Amino acid sequence: MKAEQQQKGATKTVKKVKVNKKAPVRLWVKAVFTGFRRSKVQQNENQALLKIQHVDDVSSSRFYWGKRVAYIYKAHTLKNNTKFRTIWGRISRSHGSNGVVIARFNRNLPPRAIGSTLRVFLYPNRA
Repeated sequence: MKAEQQQKGATKTVKKVKVNKKAPVRLWVKAVFTGFRRSKVQQNENQALLKIQHVDDVSSSRFYWGKRVAYIYKAHTLKNNTKFRTIWGRISRSHGSNGVVIARFNRNLPPRAIGSTLRVFLYPNRA
């Protein structure tokens, strides 16, 4: 009896689920907040210096001028059903000759963010 039921169950068609074998598309590049633009005596908190991954000279940093930057951090209290907050900014220009860029944010980045990872989004696209 059981053998007959198993054979009947084995003839059923099984619906195959498509598996996405491609890696998910990431529309941002990692950057590190290295500090504020400064001189010997003073610093400008409204200008943040970012080192973008795989950018080592001015010509390759020009691609990122005008791109949007996000600093994502986690807070203790819920706001809009999430504990994650974002400070948005925009890359304005290069700084020096080694690929570091200057970014300006809507609210200045906190000093505790120095050394943390930011996301440089690949939009708006100027091409």
